[in-house]
Amino acid sequence: MANIYPLKCPVQNYAWGKTGSSSAVALLSGQKIDEKSPYAELWMGTHHKGPAEVAVEGKSELLSKKIGQDLPYLFKVLSVAKALSIQAHPDKKLAEKLHKERPNVYKDPNHKPEMTCAVTQFEGMCGFRPAAEIAKHFDEYPEFKAIVGEKVSKAFSSAAAGSDAAKLKAELKSVFSTVMVAKSGDVKTQVGLMVKRLGEQKGCDDLEELILRLNKEYPLDVGVFAPLFLNHVVLQPGDAMFLSANEPHAYLKGDCIECMACSDNVVRAGLTPKLRDTPTLCSMLTYKAMKPKIMKGDVVDACSRVYPCPIDEFLLMTSKIAKGKSYDVPKIKGHALFLVYEGSGKGSSSDGSSVELKKGSVFFLKGGSDLKIEGGEEDVLLYRCSTASE
Repeated sequence: MANIYPLKCPVQNYAWGKTGSSSAVALLSGQKIDEKSPYAELWMGTHHKGPAEVAVEGKSELLSKKIGQDLPYLFKVLSVAKALSIQAHPDKKLAEKLHKERPNVYKDPNHKPEMTCAVTQFEGMCGFRPAAEIAKHFDEYPEFKAIVGEKVSKAFSSAAAGSDAAKLKAELKSVFSTVMVAKSGDVKTQVGLMVKRLGEQKGCDDLEELILRLNKEYPLDVGVFAPLFLNHVVLQPGDAMFLSANEPHAYLKGDCIECMACSDNVVRAGLTPKLRDTPTLCSMLTYKAMKPKIMKGDVVDACSRVYPCPIDEFLLMTSKIAKGKSYDVPKIKGHALFLVYEGSGKGSSSDGSSVELKKGSVFFLKGGSDLKIEGGEEDVLLYRCSTASE
């Protein structure tokens, strides 16, 4: 088994992806680009829905077969043109239960915590807003208060002003659930009134602009209310955030790198034409109301930063090597996957195996192996996904 294997990795053409050469995924894919087609995700890993293949001397073999195991993580690039669903990923216990009960919907028994790192400005919604902000929105958005109802909104506002954390969680669950299971006709009426009012006023702030944009993407959908109770987050390139199991989120726009446990389990309930499992989503969430933590990465050396996370399955590192310079990548015990996001050069290991580096190159590095990167005529930007515990 060589230390380095170049990989061929599949693209997912979901409808929310950026189209043609506007998509980072398309530009990285190495495929002939169809300017009318969406290129949403590049998958790097051994997940059965999109497994990587080892490409050696014109022959292809599944990476999992070549190395005799599945990787515990899934590595991705996302190019988002319009909002993904309001969603959460189950913890291990719930994932096992859902897979057992509905294997046609939840197709593996694994959890799916994930790390998102922006490569362009990247927008998303993540976690519930602080309680005082949600309560304020009842006053500022009468349509939001109307869909929640006087009794539920009053109970939440009272809890938000108090100090009983358990009561606040219960009332937040009541607010969210009431909105998400509201009758379709009532939702359409109130969303319609809200966007009409906002569209007629002079000037909109960022929140109001987001509401109007979501309505254009998913007209009169219940998810148009989501910015009123979820944090709107804008990541700059290099910023990252960790998403735990059972936390609500929705990506909105931009390009990012993702690392996650090896799963494709998603529980959805808005802003999507796909299956909505609203009762499960409402029951599974933690209902923590707080601002998300934005990470800048911890410095490893002059070239690399690492983004720590509280789980063992994955760890993201990014490295930038100046043109014409060489860099010895820090060793790790576990197997790793590398993506060349920009630049050119060569990667080599002491067993004699090597790989040409160019934009879109993906390669496997055997655990414990050394790796030297030699920059070519351009700076090289690398992303590495590996296990965190090793």
